[in-house]
Amino acid sequence: MTGAAGPAGPTRGGGADTKHNGDAASVQSQGKDIMSALQRLKPLACVAVAALTSTLALSGSALSAELTKFRYALIANPGIWDAAVINAMDRNFFADEGLEVELISPNSPADGLKLVASGGAELATAHSTDVIIARSKDLPVVSIATNHQTGTTGVLVPAESGVKDLKDLEGKNVGVTGIPFNKVMLEHSLQTAGADLSKVNIVTVGFTQMPLLLSKRIDALGDAISWDEPPIYNVQINKPADDKSTYTYFTFTDYGVPRFYTFGLVAGEEALGKNPDLYRAFLRAWRKGVEWMMANPAEAADGVIKHVPSISKEEGVVSLKEIARISVSPETEANGIGWQDAGVWEKQEKFMLENGLISTDVDVSKAVTNDYLKPAP
Repeated sequence: MTGAAGPAGPTRGGGADTKHNGDAASVQSQGKDIMSALQRLKPLACVAVAALTSTLALSGSALSAELTKFRYALIANPGIWDAAVINAMDRNFFADEGLEVELISPNSPADGLKLVASGGAELATAHSTDVIIARSKDLPVVSIATNHQTGTTGVLVPAESGVKDLKDLEGKNVGVTGIPFNKVMLEHSLQTAGADLSKVNIVTVGFTQMPLLLSKRIDALGDAISWDEPPIYNVQINKPADDKSTYTYFTFTDYGVPRFYTFGLVAGEEALGKNPDLYRAFLRAWRKGVEWMMANPAEAADGVIKHVPSISKEEGVVSLKEIARISVSPETEANGIGWQDAGVWEKQEKFMLENGLISTDVDVSKAVTNDYLKPAP
């Protein structure tokens, strides 16, 4: 796990909290070490297939049962953000639903959406931003659940800088990844705070933000994520990963950016229509994994680190506690984990249209559904 999105962190591919493109790490498949499986990855068009399957720790009785293969495209390579699904696989939650899950690591979130639209995967992780953009281009994909009830993209500034408000960033160098949606949110938030954009030096630095911040070549991270950069920053400056006194964080949704969903579970329209019960089974197991992860963050971190040993346990636990916080909302309290409000999507679609991120209206009623979180009618 690293700061920002990119070669080793949450991929911020189409925008929002999309930064995960981690280096391949180790996992197990059918009792074998996954490191070797990932090292054998071969490009398939625009994706790489990681042979991490839910059969890695099955009991004899489960192995004897016939399981249905289910291909799931992650947002990038496996990372701490995948704790719910990885632990659900290890703990046989999917096998109990009759599923053998195979994880796929695409080069970008957009590639995952192309896979599900073309039938190359049953499901993909993607942000609402990416789904809205895909629908604007007539890609028939549908978000059927979401991991995070709100995106927490924002600005991280070291406490020592003395920055108390976004307006204080005038005269400062703010590093951004270059993802269009993130830059729009940053500029919108700065203007809402009363900052003169012409006085803020927004620098596109790609996915090298954290080293530049630590070396003081930039003054702030312009599109950080609350569960990613803060613990990384703290560990890098030799502070406890959960120390909130070392930095100031400004979340874009506190500055007029509408709430948006991140790390959604997205399927193709045709596949949903053909096999709705398959998706209901997956979501039952996935929900169980999310709930278990939320209740057991330290053990959940260990479960991921077993497969991806490059992850810091200290950072991972702090990240999962923050992820647990944003996995719940009034909607999930009423309807269960993963629930999405179409009204949230409508406001985001309007924001994206107004800011030129899409060029045409998108009917969000076709982009999101909660039907597969419910029992079969």
